[in-house]
Amino acid sequence: MIDSTLRVNLIEKDDSVLTFSFVIEGPPLTWRERLHRKIFVQLYSEPGNHPVHVPDVHKNEPYKNDEGEFDYSMGLRKDKMQLAVPYEYLPEVKFGDLITARISLENSATGAILGLERLSLIGTEKGTLVENSVELMESYLTSGLDEKEQIEKTWYWMELNAERKPLLEQGIGFLKEIAGKGSADAAMKLHELYEGGRLVPIDHGEARKWLQHAEKIKRNELIPGGAAGKEQIPDKIVDEDSLKKCEQLARAGYPEAKWLIYLFSLSPQGKSYNRDTAFNWLKSAAADGVQRAVRSLADAYRKHYGFISRTDAEDYLAVLKKAADTKQPLAEYYLYQIYSDGDCLGQPLGKNEKQAYDMLREASEDGSVEAAYELWHAYEDGNRFLEEEKAALKWLAIAAEREFPPAEERLGDLYLDGKGVKQDSAQGLELLKKAADHQNWDAQLKLYQGYSRGFYKNIFFDKDQAQADVLLRKYAEDGNPKACLLIADKYEQGNSMVMEHREVFHYLAIAAKEDYAPAKFRMANILLDGYYVREDREKAKQLLNEAAASGLPEAQFALYRYYTTGYKSISASGVNRERAVRWLLKAAQKLPEAQYEVWALRNDGQSASMDVTQEQSMDFLFRSASMNFSPALYRVGMAFGTGTGVDKNPERGIRLIEKAAALHNPEAMYTLAELKTKGTFEGASVKQDSEEGMHLLLLSAELGYAPACERIKKFYEAGDLPGESEVWLKTIFRNLPASERKNLNLSSGDAEAAAGKSETE
Repeated sequence: MIDSTLRVNLIEKDDSVLTFSFVIEGPPLTWRERLHRKIFVQLYSEPGNHPVHVPDVHKNEPYKNDEGEFDYSMGLRKDKMQLAVPYEYLPEVKFGDLITARISLENSATGAILGLERLSLIGTEKGTLVENSVELMESYLTSGLDEKEQIEKTWYWMELNAERKPLLEQGIGFLKEIAGKGSADAAMKLHELYEGGRLVPIDHGEARKWLQHAEKIKRNELIPGGAAGKEQIPDKIVDEDSLKKCEQLARAGYPEAKWLIYLFSLSPQGKSYNRDTAFNWLKSAAADGVQRAVRSLADAYRKHYGFISRTDAEDYLAVLKKAADTKQPLAEYYLYQIYSDGDCLGQPLGKNEKQAYDMLREASEDGSVEAAYELWHAYEDGNRFLEEEKAALKWLAIAAEREFPPAEERLGDLYLDGKGVKQDSAQGLELLKKAADHQNWDAQLKLYQGYSRGFYKNIFFDKDQAQADVLLRKYAEDGNPKACLLIADKYEQGNSMVMEHREVFHYLAIAAKEDYAPAKFRMANILLDGYYVREDREKAKQLLNEAAASGLPEAQFALYRYYTTGYKSISASGVNRERAVRWLLKAAQKLPEAQYEVWALRNDGQSASMDVTQEQSMDFLFRSASMNFSPALYRVGMAFGTGTGVDKNPERGIRLIEKAAALHNPEAMYTLAELKTKGTFEGASVKQDSEEGMHLLLLSAELGYAPACERIKKFYEAGDLPGESEVWLKTIFRNLPASERKNLNLSSGDAEAAAGKSETE
């Protein structure tokens, strides 16, 4: 069994060497264990997984085995090590060369593999190797390659990212572009793709279409160049001539030429290209229905979410509408989200359920699996679009058949529960396993739960917490951010997995890298508190902004604090009320603390910059109370008691104040203590209980509520405290920080006297 304790990274610090960094995590090894630990490094050329050979000029080098293949081993001397391989021991690296580095930690005595990592590397134009990335691969695949090489490496890229749907679709798009320019080989690859069903669901109709396309090319019935006809679009902009040609074709209306210009502006050669012009070409390509342009445009706007003007939002909306006119499913799905939320890039638009449904239905029919799944989700979540169950289930089944992981996970649960479908535990478990294999976070955690608890729903597992934890680590290492956060929770709640804080931070970093907003927010707080790691305010601010831009209300509320009173150890150079209010109102859409803050500002007469009416502020207060936020519950209770903004109802007010007190709200406890003592609340009777009133007063003071502390002080001075309360007073006084003792306004002698009096009694 592989125990993932080996962490490998590539360090780009010197163009003359290929440097690997190895970190061994887990329980410390004894010196005897280290004697039998070795790290092995092998390099393979892709596609095809062919061993990389060390140049023949080097004889008897430690980097190669008897067959001349790159095969290096090193003893494990410490937990952190590096290996720097001079490039002279590697074949000449050319732009786009694809290399897989296989690094393993092995027990040389038993041969057992204790840890295994694979890095996908790509050659740069400088002749060095770096970790593969979407940008580099896209740049290489559009760099004017030989057709055979372009098809071969596109197929490799698709296989490498078979579980990452957007990248798989991008590879399929490349193949379709090549086929559209007259490549029978690319068309046959597409036929193989849809006929085989390995990377995408089997689609005989689509497979047949591409087979016919290939045959037409072979019979010279199609003009190479696709939509551009004889005006052949360059594969990539590589010089001034190809740039001018693309600009000419872009002005003539060819969408792919517009997209190429935008890509060129992102490359090192295109860094001087006018950014505004390039962005306009991107918008135009998106409006023409180029899916990659639609996605890139959305990503570009979202990165600047907090600073989008209404004009920008309206411009983006117009682009999506034009793209939707071309039946572009991604644009249709984005429009559904906008009409459904009533919000376009943070600018209020007004919800439109009919338009939302129309766009969602069209996106589904045009091939969006996300939209097909959303039609089911909308049915299940209150049937907002009034779909029949049978129709909604059909869309869910379509999304699951096309291997959309959330659909597989949900349909699996339906089979386990027998809801809407005939109960079938075997089918349900199979779908959950498929979803987990396809990196569905929730399905993975359900399987983890099965091993941890010994069951999931009506399926029994062999209960094995150790196996469950191994599975949890695997899911976390594979990029499941929910698994990463669960590991962090387990560390903070008893450290049942026996980890060091560095491991926990490592998992949080994985989750943040997956663009998971809760992880980014948690990391930001750790970096601000200096907990686990050294304080890093700049990194924390960056993470807060990213989490807020992703829509996490807790991060949005933190930025509101940042721009007003400050958040933890950071604050803006000056109060920026405009930005603060923008983030507050965003957070108030979901977060009860933010909703209460909107009401509080309006109630204090500070809402001028918010444009919030008294009626709207009361609505925010009631929404906050409905989510059991104790300060809001207390205020709503008081409002019902006095009839402020609502019809007077003291009985209901008392119940809400009691609920807030039960949630340990000190102000509610203090008020309830008075009500219990007086026996009345705004004309309504309250069961009088002085003993309970004193108990609540003491609890309120213990929580630091100043009026309660002052009242306790007066009781003490008058000698009216029960003996046990005076002992309590001494304990509380000793535990309070010096800065807070003023709330009690007692000297240490007073407290000691109280304690002495109690002991005498």
